[in-house]
Amino acid sequence: MDQLSALACQAVGACTLPPHITLYSEPLDGEHDTSQKQVVDRLQQLADCRKPVQLWPSTIEATRIYTQSLVLRFNASARTELLPWFSQLRQRSASEFGYRLDPHLSLLYCKDTLERRQELAQRLPLPEGPLLFERISAVTHPLTISGPADIAAFITIHTCSLA
Repeated sequence: MDQLSALACQAVGACTLPPHITLYSEPLDGEHDTSQKQVVDRLQQLADCRKPVQLWPSTIEATRIYTQSLVLRFNASARTELLPWFSQLRQRSASEFGYRLDPHLSLLYCKDTLERRQELAQRLPLPEGPLLFERISAVTHPLTISGPADIAAFITIHTCSLA
């Protein structure tokens, strides 16, 4: 996936994050007082009962949304596969932030035109086999993500390997 992101970035001025799928999102130390320690504990509980997961890519698409400038979408079974993970994280959360599970992998973040992004999506090769995800992480980031400075502000709090 790093190679696919690098290939995409060669064609446009863009920034990236390490390949990831967002399973859940909620504010930290906000009105519901969710601490980083609680998040790390929930992450470890999830990792302790989950195995690495394989997801099958279905398409590469461009959107107008900055955080989904160019994304790798997975087949329908990805949502079914990840829904128990999402539910476990949400059940242990003190807040309901309204995050909806949408399994995709952002290849890059850019401000190019939609047409330019679509052209790039058509040129990139779709991975032929499943992608294996062997770890989960918790990160902090700005509430609104609209540019490279916001992407640079992502900080990994904790990472767990899946056994």
